[in-house]
Amino acid sequence: MLLRPGSPAHHAASPLHVNADAQALTPLPRTLLLWLTVGVAGAVLFTMIYLIEGVTRPGYSAWQQPISALSLGPGGWVQQANFVVFGVCTLCLAGAWHKVLKGGAGAITYPLLRGLEGLVAILVGFFSQDPAGYPPGTTLTTPTLHSEIHLIGAFVLVGTIVFAFLVMAWHVARDLHWWRWAAYSVLSALLTLVFMALFGMAHQHGGDAGLFECLAVSTEPIWGVLLLARLWAGTRFMQPPPQTILRSH
Repeated sequence: MLLRPGSPAHHAASPLHVNADAQALTPLPRTLLLWLTVGVAGAVLFTMIYLIEGVTRPGYSAWQQPISALSLGPGGWVQQANFVVFGVCTLCLAGAWHKVLKGGAGAITYPLLRGLEGLVAILVGFFSQDPAGYPPGTTLTTPTLHSEIHLIGAFVLVGTIVFAFLVMAWHVARDLHWWRWAAYSVLSALLTLVFMALFGMAHQHGGDAGLFECLAVSTEPIWGVLLLARLWAGTRFMQPPPQTILRSH
């Protein structure tokens, strides 16, 4: 028999009942929002810098050359530093999400993925790819260890972004107020994979590889900015524990 709220028996069993009022959600604390903002700002800054560098760097084609090629040649230190700063900001973001998700679904997996993303971004900042068409006059040679580390790091970086989208979708899917965001997170993961596949094909056949790579890595900062806007607006994020329904026999 279900105990009806408000009945004497219901109040007698109240220690085992999670009161709906006690489950009321509150917006994230300002301190956590600031740390999340630092992390998202790092992704936005990373995007802005490689876009500006891609347009202004002599001899570089933003449509065809990969982002990592900006780490080469004169001024290559700018993109190298861009990777490192992005990585540090992402590590801050991982720490913030660990506190936000503490005790919930994905509380360990999601921060670990973002932390790995940050560490790998720093790694690729120190290990640049080999020249291949940029700087002008260079040709593709046998890959060096330096370049192999960069390539592996780039694949890991994209993988962490995709899995992080899916883990967050799993976390918010249980909340009726966030199911659209769960769908958007899954869509972002799929778009990242599709654009990276197109990047690979274009890179092999001399197409607009740079364009597809930019589209692939832009899914994360756009997702982050939109989520941050909702949280700063006071949208409740954490899902309350399920209400306990007592039964008697």
